[in-house]
Amino acid sequence: MPYDAIVIGGGLAGCSASLQLAERGHAVLLLEKSAYPSHKLCGEFLSPESQSSFQRLGVLDAVRAAGAHPITEARFTAPNGTEAGSSLPGTALGLSRYRLDEMLFEQAQAAGVDGRTRSRVTDVRGSLEDGFVVSAGDQTFEGRLVLGAYGKRGTLDRTLDRDCLHSSSLVAFKAHFAGADVPNTIELHGFEGGYCGCSHVEAGRMNVCWIGTTEALQAAGGSPEAMMERAQAQNPALADRLAGTTRVSDRFEAVSQVSLQRKGCFAGGVCMIGDTAQMIAPLCGDGMAMALSAADLVVDPADAFLRRQASAEAFRKRYIRRWEETFSTRLRVGRWAHRAAFHPRSASLLVQTFRLLPPIARWAIRTTRGM
Repeated sequence: MPYDAIVIGGGLAGCSASLQLAERGHAVLLLEKSAYPSHKLCGEFLSPESQSSFQRLGVLDAVRAAGAHPITEARFTAPNGTEAGSSLPGTALGLSRYRLDEMLFEQAQAAGVDGRTRSRVTDVRGSLEDGFVVSAGDQTFEGRLVLGAYGKRGTLDRTLDRDCLHSSSLVAFKAHFAGADVPNTIELHGFEGGYCGCSHVEAGRMNVCWIGTTEALQAAGGSPEAMMERAQAQNPALADRLAGTTRVSDRFEAVSQVSLQRKGCFAGGVCMIGDTAQMIAPLCGDGMAMALSAADLVVDPADAFLRRQASAEAFRKRYIRRWEETFSTRLRVGRWAHRAAFHPRSASLLVQTFRLLPPIARWAIRTTRGM
């Protein structure tokens, strides 16, 4: 049967957009390449504004019941020992993607979404004006609208001939650790060529997620373990934080060629949301909230288009305008902070500024959340 909307990717943005469109009466197909539950490389930090999205999606109570850890403070450290702290503009939450993604997928299905796992999309053909044909395995599906929510990188980027396929020198790793005590705080620790974030998720575990250059990885010996040891040797605060902890994840989640460049809201007529449109610097800790917000932004224009109350061009323009108004400033500030954090001297200067001038720290935190 033809669908009104086909959503590619069952993460935060994809599940949220699918659920909201289904609640408005549209026939929605949600295709996720993996099975639930599964771990994903992510800071697993939900900015304060994400709670309003969860309330709207009807899962806020379930998120809290899953053991989401409250986070109200931020701590920054530089390799030279400089430290600074700041309160967050509200209560953030720490919850693993292992728990959260499955929860949202099931909520979308309960709203009437045709959700299918282990469905890797290999091709998309068509246009907003004429409709689309989506291929996944040996099946094809028809839809009037296709939303791309497949994450940072995907094979579809090449299929759709996106101009964001330039190489990147950034790599990222993530694992859960036991034995740490980070009370209600997210910590960001800088080192030469990268930075590391630490904060609690459910069950008393601490998520440790870091990003760095391939040069830093190679200088450390080429493995996540070696890179983590090198980062600890350069930043005593990070070494203190990880002292006495034990990795409980079976393996490190890893991704290479992480790009923070603008990818674009459309490609081949496919409308991009979440990290598929653009990824904010992990330093900002706003990626998960932005994914939820991007879904909110696209629903009204998509609904009007599907009801034939707006043309394809009007849909494009309205979504792009809303996206730019909501995200452009925080993305620019995030890239600036990200570049500073990669070099010990500029990282130390940034943290020192936060320590001596707390209003600047609060401004940076609020600006990267669109507040």
